[in-house]
Amino acid sequence: MQEGTAGTIDTDRTESTSWTDSVAPGGNSVLRTVEDGVNSAGHATWEFFHHLPGHGAVIGGAMGLGAAMVVGVAELATACFAGYVSYRIFAYGESLCEAIENAIKFESGKLDKEEIDKPIPD
Repeated sequence: MQEGTAGTIDTDRTESTSWTDSVAPGGNSVLRTVEDGVNSAGHATWEFFHHLPGHGAVIGGAMGLGAAMVVGVAELATACFAGYVSYRIFAYGESLCEAIENAIKFESGKLDKEEIDKPIPD
């Protein structure tokens, strides 16, 4: 940079970089690298809980219990409901809406016997 006559900085020759410019080797941006890392960690977590859905149900139930304690509703019922929804998500790969719908049907006694006895897919 050159100093102008009035003590100002001449900005005609400065180069600015964008925050989206690549700073990681190989041309990948840092945000893409972080996103890929989080994605692979999420996929590994999904695979673990898919093979052991009971463990996912325990985690989901604990999260439901914590949320119910914060709000102050029936903690045990909410924890069981959240645990069963988590189990259906991890065991059968259902979406959140499908798992909640089937959990409500289960609690009201309207879930089909075949659906209750459905084996966990590999």
